[in-house]
Amino acid sequence: MGKIRPMGYKNFITKLYAYLKNHLGKLIFTSLLMVLATALETSIPEITGRIVDDLFAGDRNNDTALLYAGILLIVIVISSLLALTSTAASSWVSNKVIMDLREDMFAKLLRMPKLYFDKNTTGKVLSKLTYDVEQIASAASIIWLSLIKSSVFVIILIGYLFYKSWELSLSLLVFLPLVYLIVKLSSNRMRASNTQVQQSMGNMTHLLDENISGNSLVKIYQAQAQERTKFGELIKNIRQQRFKVDMTSALNIVVVNILIGLSLSTVVYFSATYLQMSAGAFLSYFTAMGMLVKPAKSLININKPLQGAMAAGESVFGLMDEKEESNTGKIQLKDTKGNISFKNVCFAYSDKHQVLSHIDLDIKAGETVAIVGATGSGKSTIIQLLAKFYSINSGSIAIDGININEFELDSLRSQIAFVDQNVRLFNDSVKGNIALGQVDTMSNDRIENAAKVSNAYDFIQALSEKFDAQIGEDGVSLSGGQRQRLAIARAIAKDSPILILDEATSALDSATEQKVQAAIDEMQKNRTTIIIAHRLSTVKKADKIVVLQQGRIIEQGSHQELLDANGEYASLYQHQFS
Repeated sequence: MGKIRPMGYKNFITKLYAYLKNHLGKLIFTSLLMVLATALETSIPEITGRIVDDLFAGDRNNDTALLYAGILLIVIVISSLLALTSTAASSWVSNKVIMDLREDMFAKLLRMPKLYFDKNTTGKVLSKLTYDVEQIASAASIIWLSLIKSSVFVIILIGYLFYKSWELSLSLLVFLPLVYLIVKLSSNRMRASNTQVQQSMGNMTHLLDENISGNSLVKIYQAQAQERTKFGELIKNIRQQRFKVDMTSALNIVVVNILIGLSLSTVVYFSATYLQMSAGAFLSYFTAMGMLVKPAKSLININKPLQGAMAAGESVFGLMDEKEESNTGKIQLKDTKGNISFKNVCFAYSDKHQVLSHIDLDIKAGETVAIVGATGSGKSTIIQLLAKFYSINSGSIAIDGININEFELDSLRSQIAFVDQNVRLFNDSVKGNIALGQVDTMSNDRIENAAKVSNAYDFIQALSEKFDAQIGEDGVSLSGGQRQRLAIARAIAKDSPILILDEATSALDSATEQKVQAAIDEMQKNRTTIIIAHRLSTVKKADKIVVLQQGRIIEQGSHQELLDANGEYASLYQHQFS
């Protein structure tokens, strides 16, 4: 992922508007309710002033007292109900925006190239979908609602203050530029601190993920103290940055409070001396001034969550702007024969390290080809390129004579079944894992047959709920061999014409391996099969064995041909069986 660029207000609002535009009716309705509630609430100073002049400074008439008491109660009740309704509508919009953002982000992640996940830790990606989205959602409605309410409050109250006494109100305008300057100076500081908080939250999530998934390793190597120190440093950094944000916000409030104090003192002095206000007029003006304090502070405090939302926007919308996996092919690949051809293929994960150099390899339909070589020679990279998890730097890869770039990605991958040495199972039922991607359409007979062929049927039948049994996160309730057999069953059930086996029997004991190998031999019939192997005993029957060394093909041939050539393969074979 590239460096995140600072996001301006205009860009942030434009991107956020894309998620708000479908809820504009609710936002407008919410805003109108809040305006009405605020307008009613701002009438309280005038009502209070008249109560003082008409009741306490004049005749204390029971009917007049009842009228004013009724008006005051009605204003408070109606404004409170309107505020409650607008808050409920605002909360609905906020949570809908969170849901929509997360849905789009998850869909985006599913379309991202594998290289993105190679460069970004799981924790940082998870933090975007959890912490960062919440920060943006606060801007979607909470900030909006507070901005509407506080702005209306300030506008109406300032208008009312000018109406009551333009001389006093004019003198108060001197303080507004000072308030603006304070907010302006604090914005950059809060944005920087919020950005660091979000980055640290991503690092913390990653560290938690590592320690939860690798809990056994941490314990066996007694790394608890080391990991605790790392975690402590992370949360200390988060605490420090949040403290900076809070203190900057608190300092704003202190300075504004002092300015408000000066304003109120000015009102008290001039209204009692030069202007000679009545008790009711002074109380109305002073009450309005007092009510102005809270919305004024709210407008200033909005800056804190807004800067947090802006920093989160850089992270979330930065992900949404990432380049997706290239899928420009138009041809739907169906019922492929399985002829595969690599022509002068070169590939590097970065400019500094060439992984594959000038690979030329032809695999005939129905042929079984084994790729062997030392660790890091590029064996697994070849099959990653065939499935277009990465794009080659030069050369071409073709299936049935057509460049794989011409195929629509889903149709290309539908023709490939894959069993990896690092088995990945999902927190789902046995059936859901075998019928992955087709759980609603695959027949039970097909699922059961795949389990029988992979030698998984017996242990599945021993489970309490059989094929409906939940296997836990990554198949935690199963043994390594059982997990491997489920992965093989998944590939069998997919029934694709191209089969890729990357150390598919590595987690099995010798007895189980023989049974599964027999199942794999059966599965390979009428399929093009590519086998990645370290144990050369598993590739003797391959039609062709390809030997890789430092990203280059140095030998090709059958098992016996390569032994007779007495080259690298013969050396590897003798080393394993000597």
